[in-house]
Amino acid sequence: MRIVFAGLALMLAACGGPATSLTVDEATYRAPLTEKGAGVAYFSITSSTADRIIGLTSPQADRVEMHNSVTSADGMASMVRLDSVDLPAGETVTFGPGGLHVMVFAPQLIESGATFPIQIELESGRNETISFAQALGAGR
Repeated sequence: MRIVFAGLALMLAACGGPATSLTVDEATYRAPLTEKGAGVAYFSITSSTADRIIGLTSPQADRVEMHNSVTSADGMASMVRLDSVDLPAGETVTFGPGGLHVMVFAPQLIESGATFPIQIELESGRNETISFAQALGAGR
């Protein structure tokens, strides 16, 4: 699934500013396996101009956070919470298993086939809502 947010691009072009777009691919949400667990979201994002993700929220969760999986020198794996993630101009940043990912805490249950909304706040002031498709066989 590919989502391109071009509204801002059209407004900026009309004002003589640089055209910007945000492209999101493969937006997938995995609901928690238990009622008190956390869900996880994966996606790829490309911004036509340099920007930075500075926040994530969802009306269907208590909190949404960006994390990175890291392995220490002694081989121990852990997650580190991130306050921001850079989006270099024209480069795709991937949130996926074993690396950058999104943790969704206390999410509301969604029906099979429904999407899960997550809003991305960018340093540039752009805010976009992405509809994450629920992964098959995931969740409660």
